[in-house]
Amino acid sequence: MGEVMTPRNESMIERVVRVLEAFKETGGALTASEIARQTNIPVPSAHRIVTELVELGILERNSDRKVKVGMRLWSLVARSSDVRSLRECALPYMEDLRAVVNAPTLLSILDRNDVVNIETLSARPPSATNVTQPGVRLPILASSPGLVLAAFATPRAREQVLESAKVTRFTEHTVVDRAELARIVQEARRLAYVVARRWITNDSVGVAVPVLSDDGTAMAALSVTIPFDTGVPSDLLPALHTTARGISRAALGPSRRVDPRIHLLLHRIRHATEVK
Repeated sequence: MGEVMTPRNESMIERVVRVLEAFKETGGALTASEIARQTNIPVPSAHRIVTELVELGILERNSDRKVKVGMRLWSLVARSSDVRSLRECALPYMEDLRAVVNAPTLLSILDRNDVVNIETLSARPPSATNVTQPGVRLPILASSPGLVLAAFATPRAREQVLESAKVTRFTEHTVVDRAELARIVQEARRLAYVVARRWITNDSVGVAVPVLSDDGTAMAALSVTIPFDTGVPSDLLPALHTTARGISRAALGPSRRVDPRIHLLLHRIRHATEVK
């Protein structure tokens, strides 16, 4: 009998990433059968993947036959310049921006229909304004970074997001009507920014701009979170756009050019192996 197929005809790389993501969910060692149940990968395939990853040193097997993330994977991820490149390029610019606006400053990337925050700089001193911490995911249509990333995605990806991405209401102010969301995304593409007032929490406003690749799509979103009762300062958008252009130039320079797809894959692996 042939192997039972998962809902999507996944590649081997996609299955390996899902196996690694299983360790983040549990925070400890797992058997191959437990991995199969958590990932919905057929048991024979899960055992085969686990065996090969153990042989490669990506996973390590304990005395009780359970497996955990191996030191070779930690070493590979820690040394990977591709994983670090976007964050490292952005940090000096983000620090300058925070010094000017004194507000939580975030860098986010798109992973399918989720927005993943890869860096956050808090205000000084830290404010009570809600701050999304690194590694946290949000639905793409529920935040200012997500709307910017949707606006500056490829036409096909933008259409898919607007038609089928999950719509989540965090507060009574979160826009959940798809027609209105489509209008906001189209306006964001024209204006190159999004202001989301009280969408995530009732006391905060998210303001985001795209960090553009050389093909005009967004490699990331740069955003700040400000208190709702302060209003949007007149110098905030110019500062955001200037910072985003600096990050883009640094990330796309000849000596640091990185395929965003490689960066995203390596980031997903790093995120999957960061135990809660």
